Amino acid sequence: MKNRSLAVAFWGVTLAAAAACRNEPAASTPRANEPREESRALCLADAKGDTVVDRELRALQEKALKLKTPPDPWVRVSQQWVRKARLASDPGFYVNVAACARVALELESDFPPALLLRGLALMNDHKFEDARALAERILARDEGDESALGLLSDALLELGRYGEAAAAAQRQMSARPGMAAHARGSYLRWIRGDTRAAKALIRDALVDRDFRDPEPAAWAFVEAGTIFWHEADYAGADALYAEALDWVPDYPAALVGRARVAMAKNEAQRAVDLLEKVYRVRPLPETAWLLGDAFEMLGDTERAREAHARVVRQGRRGDTLTLAAFYATKGRNVDEALSLIEEERKTRGGIYVDDVYAWALYRSGRIAEAEKASARAARIGTKDAKLLYHAGVIRRAAGDEAGGLRLVKEALALNPSFDWTGAAEARAILAETPRRTASK
Repeated sequence: MKNRSLAVAFWGVTLAAAAACRNEPAASTPRANEPREESRALCLADAKGDTVVDRELRALQEKALKLKTPPDPWVRVSQQWVRKARLASDPGFYVNVAACARVALELESDFPPALLLRGLALMNDHKFEDARALAERILARDEGDESALGLLSDALLELGRYGEAAAAAQRQMSARPGMAAHARGSYLRWIRGDTRAAKALIRDALVDRDFRDPEPAAWAFVEAGTIFWHEADYAGADALYAEALDWVPDYPAALVGRARVAMAKNEAQRAVDLLEKVYRVRPLPETAWLLGDAFEMLGDTERAREAHARVVRQGRRGDTLTLAAFYATKGRNVDEALSLIEEERKTRGGIYVDDVYAWALYRSGRIAEAEKASARAARIGTKDAKLLYHAGVIRRAAGDEAGGLRLVKEALALNPSFDWTGAAEARAILAETPRRTASK
């Protein structure tokens, strides 16, 4: 469960959650008083791999160690850690990104490229208000800094300030049109219900793809596929996910996308195979959730229970938004779900946080509060079947039977496989309604 800003869409978990998934001690962005040598050690840590990115990282580390004092070499090492994190789909490497940025900032306190990398680490650590303030700090010196405008847009998006996020993204597109700006604009159009414009912009992003740097292209193909997924064009979505895999083999986000398509087509075993492959390299709560659902489709209740138990264990270690959504969706541990999402709302906003809050309130029987939160989740017209379904059920519970049923039908018409649990509940509601009407 995640929001979709460009800075965090690659990972979807905090640094602490990433470390927990690898059974490592939780880490965080280096503190202001952290010894410089500790930051240098993290920045110069062994990449433990033999890919092109790993070899380039070692070369950059050697250069930074040799030159020592200019900030630029440390920034380049930090940027290479970003590339490694993206290719590995492992947000834990953002500990190294943050450490390199700290070393560079100790050498030059207002060095914009290092500030930007620190901002990306803050985003990944879900410190969205801090990231927004840092982006504004960079822009105060250079109002046309396209990277800072992107960071600003992403931070505002996660805070739920959609109009301001769109304005920052537009400024970025004006300053430097390209893949990042067009992809960011595409998502902001989609979330506001303008699917046609979203498709046009993601198409523009893909036109700008760089054959020398395949991961951003793979990610853009996944974003494009997800737009088609939300419209239930499963064949179109699957083709785009497959294209992403041509750019980066075994790209986790693309494999997860193909697993969702397989589940929509009732190909449960194929979904299990894809998700188990992803989970081996990216053991995140969201992947475990889908894997458990796929086992339920197969009728393997024991393995479904085991996979869903992983959602709870890993979610409690760091990814509380996904865990709250999981509990609310399954109708389990609703008190804990409410506690988790209420804590999340202290630092994060947006329609998906509002939706999880609304659904947890509904499961708790707090219908009036759920109705208000659901209205906030629907406020920008996002065409997401899950949001429509939740809104419909809550509206029925509040007494608007006709309006609620209309939204439930709309959800299934838009994407009949939007969620294994939710879609089944929606179908049951529609199947029950004629019988209830006839019995009156």
